[in-house]
Amino acid sequence: MRTIKIFLKAVAGMAAILLMWNVLGIQQSLAQSDTPCLPDCFNDQWSDLGSIECQLDCGVTVRVYYRYRIACPGPNEYYDYYLSHIEFMGGSPEQCLQYYGGMKNLIQAATVCLLEVNPAEFPPKNEGDCEVNWRVMKGPCWYRSGNTLKPCAYEKCCLEWYQVCRVQGGKRVVTKMETIDPGICEVAPPEWNAPWCQPVCD
Repeated sequence: MRTIKIFLKAVAGMAAILLMWNVLGIQQSLAQSDTPCLPDCFNDQWSDLGSIECQLDCGVTVRVYYRYRIACPGPNEYYDYYLSHIEFMGGSPEQCLQYYGGMKNLIQAATVCLLEVNPAEFPPKNEGDCEVNWRVMKGPCWYRSGNTLKPCAYEKCCLEWYQVCRVQGGKRVVTKMETIDPGICEVAPPEWNAPWCQPVCD
């Protein structure tokens, strides 16, 4: 009887170790997920990683990391941004997550800020002009790692189309037009996935 108990304890211990390795492996794969996707126009590669600072309505300053490209140059070209990750410069991510009601709306606020700043200097340049071929690519699910929000490890991106107009004073008005969700938000069994990766594509 004693031998059986010792055996069962050993099996339980090994199971716990294997479970921890799996969890750590998933977290490591999430942390290494900064590979921009290319949904089309495969010859047009992304720029090096850049960043801008944004003051969000939740009262916190964040640094938004991005890449950009002009995709399929020509009469029907796209102006593309890739949202890499978001770092909180001050304040708590929890403060903004509560203010925006969750990860999806917080990521969207940072996306709009990136497009309004437009560090790649995409057109339109003149007041009264609009462009409807701006796109944003980002992971379909994100998670929080300390003071940073990161996409989970997926090969396919959430793909969003935007209209961007220049109005009086040169301000950019950003309007989301369409979203394509790849329909994959799964890197682990549901009971492991829930606390980490949250859908941000709608």
